[in-house]
Amino acid sequence: MQFDQVTALTSHPAWVLLRADNAALVLSFCGTVFVEENARGVPESVLESRLEDQLYTLNEHEPGTFPRAAGAYLAEWTKSGWLRKYYPPGNDEAHFDATTALEKAVAWVRDLPARSFIGTESRLNTIVTLLRQMTFGAQTDPQTRIDELSRERDALDAQIARLLTGEVELLSPIALRDRYQQVEATAVELLRDFREVEANLRELEGRLRRQVAAAEGGKGEQLAAFLLERDEIAQSDQGQSFQAFFDYLLSPRRQQELRELLEQVTQLPQLEGRTDRTLLKIPFAWLEAAENTQDTVRQLTEQLRRFLSGRSRTEDQRVLALVRSVQRHVTALGGMAEMPGMELEMPQAAIALPMERRLYMPVERVELDTAAHEPPDDGDADLTELFAGIHIDTEMLAGHVLDAVAASPTGQAALTTVIDEHPLTLGLAELLGYFRIQHPDLDVNVDPEHTDVLVYPRVGTPGHTQAEVPHVTFVRNEGGAAAGEAGPR
Repeated sequence: MQFDQVTALTSHPAWVLLRADNAALVLSFCGTVFVEENARGVPESVLESRLEDQLYTLNEHEPGTFPRAAGAYLAEWTKSGWLRKYYPPGNDEAHFDATTALEKAVAWVRDLPARSFIGTESRLNTIVTLLRQMTFGAQTDPQTRIDELSRERDALDAQIARLLTGEVELLSPIALRDRYQQVEATAVELLRDFREVEANLRELEGRLRRQVAAAEGGKGEQLAAFLLERDEIAQSDQGQSFQAFFDYLLSPRRQQELRELLEQVTQLPQLEGRTDRTLLKIPFAWLEAAENTQDTVRQLTEQLRRFLSGRSRTEDQRVLALVRSVQRHVTALGGMAEMPGMELEMPQAAIALPMERRLYMPVERVELDTAAHEPPDDGDADLTELFAGIHIDTEMLAGHVLDAVAASPTGQAALTTVIDEHPLTLGLAELLGYFRIQHPDLDVNVDPEHTDVLVYPRVGTPGHTQAEVPHVTFVRNEGGAAAGEAGPR
């Protein structure tokens, strides 16, 4: 880093917090509530009560250390950018949440003490695994991918063979502690990342509010700028990664698997009771953090809707005032016999009165079942409802025609011949599908002067249907491929 960059960072709220006189109180109290307990949106009365208890305990040991009231400290911490004070929708009590600056300062202080055990093997394995995934995922040569998969298969076969002979390889207690330490650190880092994503979205909402307050131009320009900026956040690396992580959390099967794995790991005797039972609650903490981020997105959308609605009402009122002003002037001049006039060159401007516009219609809220349903791993899911609609596979119909043309010594086949060999099973829709066939190896000749009568069974009801269609002949074009070379059907 350059000297100027470090100098600019001295005004960062996290840096200011580390230099503050009451940094120990802020880091210990807020770190416990918002980081270790992962509390989000704590009501002001609850947070103030807990801080009062903390101040009382500290002043008992050293009287006069913290003379001010708890509310004064919370106001100072909010002004310094370490806490965020806001009012949730429909609630008149202020709530508090930690900022990314506070979390960064807490994380830095927590890493300062010397650790009795520092795992390095698991992180090295993680680096190698990630590099292997990147190399394999960017490989375009199919043979190279096949060789890599074959190598992995051979390694799995060798492990299975060793297990069949009774040779079981177990991770040592040190290796288990190493991996558990990395899991615990990564889980906490994910929660910190959620707050940073949420902070970025709130920053976008703040910019939108300032633009609305100082807006002088048209709504179209502001709306386009807002949608472009929001789309950039959604399509950014951070936005796409967050959406993929959120989709993973919404899978009930994966949630159950994650909880079972955490339960099994915390009960491993090799860890000798060094596990943290609070880690079992980390999936619920992730879901809560992700939901808070989604709430921020919803609030941003609601702010945009109110902006459009408010500006529309203001513009309508202004246009109505202008119309009434014109009416008053016309009424005042109604008794004059001779009035100066003016001529307008064509074309004239079309006038649309504001009363002709359609009034705002509130959107009816629809309750949706957002529970995700995962198909069973054995693949025996009932998909009949999904495929209940009629789907005509024109490629399969083209295959039937190519087979008939290839079998004909003249290189051509009539539609009636094809249907005799492959009777219609989907009724009129399948019959019309033959008229929509487009294949580079076929020419379709339609003779409207001659007709054919086709009889086929009805779909879903008993009986048959008779259809009179033009005489259609399919001819293999010159240089066309054989039926077996027509490609996939």
